[in-house]
Amino acid sequence: MKLITPPYLQKGDEIALVAPAGFIEDDKALVVAEQLLHSWGLKTSRGKFVLEKHGSFAGTDKERLYDVQKTLDNPKIKAIWAVRGGYGSMRILPKLNFEKFIKNPKWVVGFSDITAFHNTIHKLGYKSIHGIMPINLLSNSENTKKAVTSIHNALFGKSIEYIIPSSSYNKYGSTTGVIVGGNLAILQSLLGSRFQLKTANKILFIEEVGEELYRIDRLLRSLKEAGVFKSLLGLAIGSFSHIKKDEHWNNTSYQEIILEAVNEYDFPVIFDVPTGHTDANNALILGGVATINVGEFVSCIQFLQK
Repeated sequence: MKLITPPYLQKGDEIALVAPAGFIEDDKALVVAEQLLHSWGLKTSRGKFVLEKHGSFAGTDKERLYDVQKTLDNPKIKAIWAVRGGYGSMRILPKLNFEKFIKNPKWVVGFSDITAFHNTIHKLGYKSIHGIMPINLLSNSENTKKAVTSIHNALFGKSIEYIIPSSSYNKYGSTTGVIVGGNLAILQSLLGSRFQLKTANKILFIEEVGEELYRIDRLLRSLKEAGVFKSLLGLAIGSFSHIKKDEHWNNTSYQEIILEAVNEYDFPVIFDVPTGHTDANNALILGGVATINVGEFVSCIQFLQK
């Protein structure tokens, strides 16, 4: 089943900057994001509580819920850009009402903890964008600049294609289907809930940061026992950055752990997709139809338009 595409942005459209999860220290990232969006001919607005702090959260649950709900309900807002991840999205998701969003769908953009929103939106039947957030704009690396370009392309409906040097861990093959997923730990945390992702006959994308190897194994085994890998069309692996090793796993790579978890399946597996917790955090249209070709020397991910 193809998911519905929210309207692509046009000059004069408005993007709301909200913080559904962790807090930001100051408005530096917001200012940079606003300058960027204004240079694209877009208008911007900030959530009322976007700069609040309550423990590790950007304000209380009630405050974050207010900001997200208001932007979901406002038909003038054409995209919602989460300013950062962290933790907290799952605390407000059960109380959100998507009735007005369905009448006036809009792009939701972010990654990491925002995976919880992506899953919810996909179950409603709409696409969203996995990609860089304002907090990441403070890095001015060449990879960050490319990631910014990819977000622009995704929001404005331009073609998206990534040519990727093939990893020796890849499982060769070609596949076409709806790509869904996000952060591995968040996907696992949603198992058994009404927000759990449906992956049958889809391509699954996963990425992770800062986990120990045994925890990656545990997360994958949990997904496997829940049937997430069954009937997949393909598996796309983004960045697994800052992975922690210990003496018991020193001779094992995260790639080997992933391949062992899915060794009984014959779908293609592509590593090193340029997105995730890295400067090379390029945009993916989650819920979009993608063609993946995994070859011996070079691989490709191409999103089909409309």
